[in-house]
Parts: sequence; structure tokens; C-alpha cells
Amino acid sequence: MLIAHLGDKIHHPENTLAAFEAAHGLGACAIATEVQFSKDGTPWCFCGAQLPQPELGDQPLHKVRDRDLKALPLCSFGQLTDWANRHRHLEWFVEVSTATLQRLSTEKAIKSLKREILVNPDAFVLLTDDIRSLRLGRSLGFDQVALRAPNVARCLSAEVVTLAPDYLFIEQSAVDCQELPPGPWQWVVQEINTAQGAIHWHHRGAHHFLTGNLPLLMRSREASNVYGI
Repeated sequence: MLIAHLGDKIHHPENTLAAFEAAHGLGACAIATEVQFSKDGTPWCFCGAQLPQPELGDQPLHKVRDRDLKALPLCSFGQLTDWANRHRHLEWFVEVSTATLQRLSTEKAIKSLKREILVNPDAFVLLTDDIRSLRLGRSLGFDQVALRAPNVARCLSAEVVTLAPDYLFIEQSAVDCQELPPGPWQWVVQEINTAQGAIHWHHRGAHHFLTGNLPLLMRSREASNVYGI
């Protein structure tokens, strides 16, 4: 399947409801969002080191109060889940960096996300690069977890095999073997933005593709059989 990275960010600001709605309208099966937490501990859909807002002094999101964030063109995770409740066929990959988890405390952060997912919890996959956080996520109610891996060798380590994540995310430049090794997981290669790339990685064992150019790939007849349009 095609996973829209931060929604349709070609035509809309990334990680916003408008981008998610556009990705849905284009026919995406899944959307990947990135979440950070405000100074009040509220999860917001945001990626990046700082808010590009001069009035806030280009501060990182975790130093800004909810009341100030609500005045910006941002989407809270609660708004995302409300919208997702009306489109239950979509799958969501919710990425939280290790730094974000540690800043709030991993358990508190995961519990905060779970509180927002009141309907269709099976549609939400917790994504991070920290194995212990994914184990905790499973124990706190995330039925599906995804590990962001730095390379293929890491994926074959004992602790990853023991974790048996549902998905493994990997950058295409980090793959140093001809074919992705099989396992109890599904491979997601990123960021694939051409039809030729999708075909190439399908032949090398990728199950899914994270793309930043959903409109182009959805228009491609050449690769339609690869990602099941």
C-alpha cells in the first residue's frame, strides 16, 4: 500500500487536516503523521525542530502552550482522531521520536496518545526507533507497532526479532542488500516518490511505500498493480 507521508503535502501544508483530507480524497490507504507534545502535554501533529512563527520567537513546540498553538494553522492529535473516526478504513502510522518520548516520559506520552484514540484503535500503529518504547506501547494497548530501523543488519538483531514489530520502516539509501530479508514483519521503504521507484522496491521485497508525492504515484498506471489501486 501507499502511505502518505504527512498527508498530501504537495498541495497542502504537511501534517494538517487539509493534507490528510486531500490524501484520503486521492485514495490513500494509510497516512503517516508525526506527533510532538506541547508545554501542556497535549499531542500535536507537527514535525520539525521549531515552529516557524515569528510571533512565538521560533520556539520548539514543546515550549509553547496549547492556547498559543490553537491560534496557529496546526492540527492537534485529538482533531486527527476525530476526523479519523469518520474514515475508519484508513490506517494511521503515528511517529514519535525518541527525544519527544523522553522529554515527556515514554509512559506518559504513550498514555496521552491512547486517551485520544477512543474509536477503532486497531487502525493506529505506534512508530518510533526505540525498541523499549514499542514494548511499552504494546503493553499499554497499541496492538500494532512499527520500528524505524537505521539499516538491515539492525533489523536482524536478536532484540528486533524478539520484538517482532508489525512493520519495519527503512530509508531506501540504508538498504545495502539486493533483497529485503523476510521476517514476521512487513517492510516499508521511504521515501518513494516515483512509479519506477515503487516497482524497483517491490521487486526487492518491500511491502509498502512511504511517499511524499502521493498525487504523482496515484496517477501512475505503470505502478498501479504494485500498490493495489
